[in-house]
Amino acid sequence: MDLNQTRVFVEVVRAGGFAAAARRLGVPKSTISARVQALEARLGAQLLKRSTRQLSLTSEGSAYFETVACAVDTLVDAEAATTAEQGVLSGRIRFTAPLEFPRDAITAALASFCSAHPKVRFDVLLTNQPLDLVAQNIDLALRGGDPGGAGHIIRKVGEIASGLFASPGYIDRCGRPASLPDLENHDLLLFTSTSQSRVLRAVDPLAGHEPRIVSDNFAFLRRLALAGLGIAALPDAVVANEVAGGRLERLLDGWTSEPSALYLVFPSRRDMTPRVKAFADHLVAALSGRASSI
Repeated sequence: MDLNQTRVFVEVVRAGGFAAAARRLGVPKSTISARVQALEARLGAQLLKRSTRQLSLTSEGSAYFETVACAVDTLVDAEAATTAEQGVLSGRIRFTAPLEFPRDAITAALASFCSAHPKVRFDVLLTNQPLDLVAQNIDLALRGGDPGGAGHIIRKVGEIASGLFASPGYIDRCGRPASLPDLENHDLLLFTSTSQSRVLRAVDPLAGHEPRIVSDNFAFLRRLALAGLGIAALPDAVVANEVAGGRLERLLDGWTSEPSALYLVFPSRRDMTPRVKAFADHLVAALSGRASSI
């Protein structure tokens, strides 16, 4: 048995192709292809269907992947834990965060962590879909509102502050509201999402006010506000650059929505490998200092 062949096969399936697996493992694509072919020859079965644009599992490949993937992960984690004991973190972290979460905060945290731990690699999935952490092999999730997941390990990071913002052009044209009741005479741009209990929670709907436009994308609502279409309820960090540059103004100074809690979620204690725990600690330190402005 050649475990390198098996590991390469698992990586090809997860990466969705030979080239992506080669990048992840840091070896030539030809090596990846040769090891998969050798594995198929050794097993006497075709595991992958190949075409110029697509790669898919055969029934034998699917059964083999389901059997060996967890075992490969255990072996890889065991080696990573051993090197971690010697002060070197290595291996891959699969991390997911809401699509709408301020990316500058995540980018800064990743950059500083990767600089300190060059042998750790990341798969980062930005999505508003409530991913199944176990089924999709996620090590760590950043979530807001209800973090969900019975049996998951949950760690609070901080709270997300939000406010009301509009462009100077809109304010000149429609006036500046002095109180919440004044919003009845304004066009509101509000966030909504069917999956908000699992991701960055929406700003609480403003009672009694019918929005002109709703969207499940904070970035889109920010663009609408910049275009002068109305008053947007948005997390402070989403519009920090625009406010600093004078392209958007905060309205009703002192008003914020009910704060939305921000959490880190682990599938289980077993999944807290040294590299995952180290990154989680780093992320908490990076985000908690900014929590009031996230």
